Amino acid sequence: MPSTLTCLRVFIASPGGLAEERKAFREEIQEFNESHGIASGVLFVPVGWEDTLGGVGRPQSLINEDVRQSDYFILALWDRWGSSPDATPGQFSSGSEEEFHIALGCHSSAETPMRQIVVLFKSVDPQQMSDPGPQLQKVLAFRSKIEQDKSVLFHTFDSGALFRKLIRKHLAAWMRRSDAIDPSQTPPANIAGTEDTAVETNEDALEDSTGAASVQKAWKLANAGRLTEAEVEFARSIVTRQRPQPLIEYGRFLRRLGRFDQAMVMFEGALAIAGDHQDLQSTAVAYAHLGNLLRVRGDLVGAEDKYRQSLSINEQLGRLEGRAGNLGALGLLLLTRGDLDGAEHMQREALAISEHLAREAGIAVACTNLGLVMTARGNLDDAEKLHRRALEINERLGRVIGLTTNYGNIGNLAARRGDLDTAEEMYGKALDISKRLGRLEGMAIAYGSLGVVMRARRDLDEAENYLMKSLQINEQLGHLGGMASCYANLGSLALRRRDFQAAERMFRKALELNERLGNLHGMQSIYEELARIYRKNGDANGAKQMIEAAAEAGRRIQESTHTEGGSRA
Repeated sequence: MPSTLTCLRVFIASPGGLAEERKAFREEIQEFNESHGIASGVLFVPVGWEDTLGGVGRPQSLINEDVRQSDYFILALWDRWGSSPDATPGQFSSGSEEEFHIALGCHSSAETPMRQIVVLFKSVDPQQMSDPGPQLQKVLAFRSKIEQDKSVLFHTFDSGALFRKLIRKHLAAWMRRSDAIDPSQTPPANIAGTEDTAVETNEDALEDSTGAASVQKAWKLANAGRLTEAEVEFARSIVTRQRPQPLIEYGRFLRRLGRFDQAMVMFEGALAIAGDHQDLQSTAVAYAHLGNLLRVRGDLVGAEDKYRQSLSINEQLGRLEGRAGNLGALGLLLLTRGDLDGAEHMQREALAISEHLAREAGIAVACTNLGLVMTARGNLDDAEKLHRRALEINERLGRVIGLTTNYGNIGNLAARRGDLDTAEEMYGKALDISKRLGRLEGMAIAYGSLGVVMRARRDLDEAENYLMKSLQINEQLGHLGGMASCYANLGSLALRRRDFQAAERMFRKALELNERLGNLHGMQSIYEELARIYRKNGDANGAKQMIEAAAEAGRRIQESTHTEGGSRA
C-alpha cells in the first residue's frame, strides 16, 4: 500500500426523490476505495448536503462552500427540479441549480480544485414524460440546454445497476488521471487485439418509420441532435395510441442512446400488443429488434432464436423485405462465428431480394454487411466497392446511422492498407455524427478505431486515451464484442510498450469474451498473440500450447464452413 493517500472529494447534488441513488453513490465509492483506490494511493471522499456542518448563516452558502472544496461534482436529476434555496425568489430556482453553477465557476477557475462536472439523468416514465408538470418541465429544459451547449458530460440511466456502473466508470477514469498515481499501479486497462468492425445491423432498415406525426417529428428532432425534445415526442406517441409501431420506434431511439433495458421493455411491449391484435407483421419486426439487442449483449443463441421467429413469420406473410433483413442479421451471426461461406450466402440472398424490390435502404444494409464478409476474406477491393455503394445510397437517402457505419468501414479498409490519414478522416466523420445523435454504440466504435490509428502512428498515450473511452462506453452498454476488441487492442498497445505482463492480462480478458461470443476468428488471433508473448518470455511450452489452440480454432473455423456454409436460411 502507498505510504500516503491523495484524497479526492466528490460532491453529489440532487433534489428530492433520489435517496436510493445517493445511497448507491456512497456505497460505490466505499467499494471502489477498498478494491482499487487505496491500493493505488487514492481515496475518494463522498460529499453531499447531508455532510455539511451546521453553522451560522445562509444554509445554502454552507453547502456551496463544500462544492468549492470538492475535486469532482455530480448532479443527479429525475422528475423533480427542487425548491428555491431562499425564502424570497432569487437568481436560482433550486438549491441543486445553484450548486451546479457554483461548480461551473470552480471548474473554470485555476484557484479551485474542481476537475470535472458530470450530470446524470434518471429516465422518466413515458406517461409522465408525455405530459410533464412544472417540476419535470424545468428538468427537461435544463437537459436540453446542456445537450445543446455540450459544455459538461451527461448521461442517462434507466436502472440502479446502470447508475452504479456510471459512478464506477468515472471513479476509475478520475483515478487514472490523478497526478498522484504511478501508472504501474493503475488497474489493468481493458484491451483487445483486433479492430471492432462497424456493423450496420439493419436496426434502422427493418421497417421505415410508421406514419404517426408524433413519431416523424420525434425522429426529425433526434436526427438533429435534440434528444430531450425527441424523447418527449416519442413518449407522447406511445401514450396516445395502443399500437405496436410507436413502441418499436421509441425502442429504436432508446437503443441508439444505449438505454438497452428500456429499449427491451418497449420491444417486449410492442410484441405483446401485436399479439393481442394478431398483427403478425409488427410481431416479426419486434422479434427482429429484440434479436439485435441480444446480439449486442453477446447472447448469440437468444438473438438467433428471435431472428428465426421473425424470419418464420415473414416467410408466412410473404414479406420479402422482412426476410431480407432477417437473412442479413443471421448472416452477421455466422460472420461472428467464423462461418464465412454461410455468412456470404445469406448476405448475397438479402442483397438479391432488396435489388429485386428496388428497396435502396435494404440494398445499402446488404452491401455493408457483404462488405464485412469480403473484408474478413481479405478481398479488400470488393469490400471497398460494396461499402462505397452503400455510402452513396445512404448519402442520397439521408440515412445518418448508415453513414457512420460506411465511414467506419471505409476507414477500416484504409487503415489495413496503411493509409492512416484517410482512416482518421473517416473515423472522425463517424464520430462527429454519432456524437450529434447521442449514439453511444457508434461513438465506442469510432473511439476504438481512432485508438488503432494512433497506435499505428506510435502515439501510444493518445491511443490509450481513445481505447479507454471506447472501453468505458462498451462496458456501459454491456457490448461484449466491443469490450473484447478494446481489450485486444490495449493488449497490442502493451506489447508496443514491452509490458508483457499487462499485455497478457488484456489478451486473456479478450479471449474470455471471444469464447463467450463463440468468435473463433477472435480466439485464433488472441492465441497467436499469447504465443508471441510466451516466446519472448522464454516459455516454450506455453507458446506451444497457444499455437496448438490457435490451430484448433482454425480447424473449427474450417469445419464450421464446410458443415454450415450456405445451408442455413
